[in-house]
Amino acid sequence: MDQHGSITRKLAGLTRLGGSRDRSERGAVSASASAEDVASKLHFLRETEVFATLTASEQKWLSQNTTMITCNAGRVFYTPNDTGEVIYILKRGAVNLYRLAPDGRKLIVARLGAHTIFGEMSLIGQAMHGCFAEAAEECLLCVLSQSDLKTLIRGNPEVALSFLSELGKRLQQREEALEALAFRGVPARLSTFLVKEADAYGVVTGFSHEEIAQRIGTYRETVSQVLGRFRGDGLIAVEPRRIRLLEPNRIRELMDK
Repeated sequence: MDQHGSITRKLAGLTRLGGSRDRSERGAVSASASAEDVASKLHFLRETEVFATLTASEQKWLSQNTTMITCNAGRVFYTPNDTGEVIYILKRGAVNLYRLAPDGRKLIVARLGAHTIFGEMSLIGQAMHGCFAEAAEECLLCVLSQSDLKTLIRGNPEVALSFLSELGKRLQQREEALEALAFRGVPARLSTFLVKEADAYGVVTGFSHEEIAQRIGTYRETVSQVLGRFRGDGLIAVEPRRIRLLEPNRIRELMDK
């Protein structure tokens, strides 16, 4: 089976042609090949660090050979059973990469933000390692095939070096996450999560106890218990999908315990 044809069929299964974006259908994904979208892709790719060394003509070629898709929150757009190697370039939104435990629990191994590159691409040592990719919120992504990436690298080897640098950073982050799971207890992992996700006013919003548990590798009941302990100690105030840090310095002290 032709790889490009396989990827095209995969994207066709994920997308509906632009012009009728029915947002009432949860999980819908839409794509558009309009001149406006090509210009938008070109602008976005110019802002992506990995492609910073491309010439203007290479950037234009890349914009013409990527597919832009929009995924509604909750849509799983990649599974471990997917065939065909592609790179996803996240322009807007957030993506959760997660695995399923034998008991069916989700373990989020990475939460990716805008301008992140990810996917299954053996050419550059990028792998999803049995992960699912789910839109944590509405996402806009550009999708690039392995064959097109090979063409790009042949013309500009600096792209490969940029990819390797990005993968090195990702590997370091993954090692730090594994170290936290192996050597740090739930209070320390939860404290780190709260400090990292808090806004400038010390407020964490938008996460249920289940979602927090998925992020730090534990059970929802355990998260609820530890949050209750933090609240009893006067460290936080808890509201539905909202946690306010009352004693951020004391919470930071728990990050290494």
